[in-house]
Amino acid sequence: MPHAEDAEPADRGDLRSRYKSVLTRGNSTDRTVFFSDAVFAIAMTLLVLDLEVPDDLPADRLGAALVEQLPNFFSFALSFAVIGSAWLNHHRKFSVIVRYDFRLQVLNLVLLFFVALLPLPTAVLSEYGGRSSPWPVVVYATVVACVYTMLNLVWAYAWRARLMAPAVDRGLYLYVLRAVLPVPVVFAASIPVAFPAPGIAMYLWLLIIPANVVVHRMFPTPRARPREGRTSAA
Repeated sequence: MPHAEDAEPADRGDLRSRYKSVLTRGNSTDRTVFFSDAVFAIAMTLLVLDLEVPDDLPADRLGAALVEQLPNFFSFALSFAVIGSAWLNHHRKFSVIVRYDFRLQVLNLVLLFFVALLPLPTAVLSEYGGRSSPWPVVVYATVVACVYTMLNLVWAYAWRARLMAPAVDRGLYLYVLRAVLPVPVVFAASIPVAFPAPGIAMYLWLLIIPANVVVHRMFPTPRARPREGRTSAA
């Protein structure tokens, strides 16, 4: 007759298996989406804290004080657009990512780490971005590239782990994957340029617009699959 201690390793293995199958995966991503939305909203709100006008200004100094805030405003607007675009992208992805597991949640948390971090390089960029040091541009471009790289990693893992709705076929999966590529590629490409020419590196970010056009022309929107059971009109 086997001893109780002989059965313990098997019991532990069974518990681990049950733990993974019951507690680390599920068929609803609502809590993941709600938590992610809160992080995006807080990060966007923190951006505005860098905008301020000194108190007790004489009336004739107000215009000059507002002009001095323009670099801060441009950095705020840029980061607001970056986070807003990332949130839209995240929202669309999780409209078809309908299940979760532990690895997906970890990847999503890494994404949210970089989103929550973005107000810091935004403040550095607004304060020191127009000077000779490359580091404001390098740090900002690195964080933005990481945000969009993680968006694609979340999407790619969800596809491989079969966590998506049946409506997403391979063509649609690849189209969404490629659509995000211009942002991390352009920001990452600006990093080596920032060391000899920080100002030029910032202007390189505008290449995202033509890069998006090129990607959409090279990989056009896949045609929608016909619905099952639908017949053509007589």
